[in-house]
This record gives sequence, structure tokens and C-alpha cells, in this order.
Amino acid sequence: MIFEQLKAKGLVEAVDPDLPGANRLMARAQKDLKTAQAVVGTDAEWAYVVAVHAVLRAARALMLAEGFRPRGRDQTRTLLQIAGSLVGEGEGSTLDDLEQVRKKGQHFLEWADRPISLYELEATLNIAEQWVGVVAKRVYAKDPQARLL
Repeated sequence: MIFEQLKAKGLVEAVDPDLPGANRLMARAQKDLKTAQAVVGTDAEWAYVVAVHAVLRAARALMLAEGFRPRGRDQTRTLLQIAGSLVGEGEGSTLDDLEQVRKKGQHFLEWADRPISLYELEATLNIAEQWVGVVAKRVYAKDPQARLL
């Protein structure tokens, strides 16, 4: 498993699952996704960045629910590697898709030197919607009572 490889490198550690924290992050990821969709016509680049945050929050929620924590450098990359392996290739977006989305969003935040095309934005929103949906099912399955509160 990828966890063992990353653990050997000191990039991830096992911790007690944090279901309340995972549920809060999952709810925020879903809200971020709605926000991204709402600002598409106003600011495509910001919609892209918010969609990336939805992906990352969902990934972190899954890690909290499963009892993992990234460590060291490149935590967002580690986060996506672990979450991607937990979800599996068949259910969610591929790790390459998620990593590409993350890199473009980070580049825009740091440099804001290239616009995001409508095609890129639509593709990213689709990736984010799929990812957040798949991860939400897994996170909420760990704590079904949380959805009732």
C-alpha cells in the first residue's frame, strides 16, 4: 500500500480517526464546491481555485476519517496520494487529474499570470464534483449519525 511507502519516508503517520473534524471538512468541501459553481460567470480563475480547495478539503476529510495525517513537505501532494489510494482508481478521479488540478490552482494563487480557460474550469468542476461526491459517501459512511445533526 502507498501508506507504507509514504510512512517509511516520514510523510504520513497513523493517528486516531477524527470523525467530527472529517465531517466539518466534508461539509465545507461541499460548500466550497457550491461557491465555485456560483462564481463561474464572475471570476473563472477564482472558481477554479475554490474548486481545488473543495478537492483538498475532501481529501483531508477522508484522511481524518481513516486516521491518517500528512507530515513534512508537500503535504497537499501526500494528502492526494493517500486519499487517491483510499478511494481507488475506479471510483474517483485519477491521482494524475487531482495533482494537475492542484498544481494549476497553486500556480494561479502564487502568480496569477495565466487565465483559466472555460474548458479547464468546466473539466475541473466536473473532477471536483465527482471527487467530493465519492469522498462524501466514504466519510459519512464512517459516521452516519453526523448527517442527521
